[in-house]
Amino acid sequence: MTIGFEARKLAKICRSGALATIDCRDGSPYASFCAVAFDHLGQPVFLLSDLADHTRNIRQNPKVSFLCEQASQRSNPQSGPRVTLTGAVTQVKQQNLKDVFLQIHPSAQMYMNFADFNFYILNVEKAHFVGGFGQAQWLEAVEYLGDSAAHLNFSNMQQRLIAHLNADFPELAVSCATKLLKQRGKNWQLLRIDPDGMDLKLASKIVRYPFEKELKTEDDLRNIAYKICA
Repeated sequence: MTIGFEARKLAKICRSGALATIDCRDGSPYASFCAVAFDHLGQPVFLLSDLADHTRNIRQNPKVSFLCEQASQRSNPQSGPRVTLTGAVTQVKQQNLKDVFLQIHPSAQMYMNFADFNFYILNVEKAHFVGGFGQAQWLEAVEYLGDSAAHLNFSNMQQRLIAHLNADFPELAVSCATKLLKQRGKNWQLLRIDPDGMDLKLASKIVRYPFEKELKTEDDLRNIAYKICA
């Protein structure tokens, strides 16, 4: 397991975070709440309104940082893991990135076609991962981002992978959600799969099961499914 994998795994669990931009009016730091999804490599994807202050700031200076954390609910938040991703934000048109965001945030369908809303991606240049006390490390993009070939392969095979797992391991989603993630419900479904984990859905609720290591092949995925369903 690498630090990059741990940082990416933490980021992909998050459905929102703090987006830090430079205020275009006076140059002061400005942090705002922002919903997020992640592309296959672990880069944040946003749906932003042109009317929002952070979008106006980005148009003047695309350099930002984005904080993902699983620490604020702890009795001692300082002991919890978090990762800050830095880089430049650019507007995107790719349908696959829009689809990723809308799968995680289906309610965004209501306003995604408004004239002032556009999709953006943070092209990660560096990541700062804090795993807890005394566990802080800066990572270059190549250390944070996943195996590009494996992640692209999983992304391109989404429908086939899910169909295959549903056929061969029909109990996988429910077992993963209820036994491993301690969720309630009997109708959990596979939503997305990537080499770092699986997103599961029940009605409007989405949870993520992170793998213990980054997968490389479809056989690796089958082995994980066997273990979960055993």
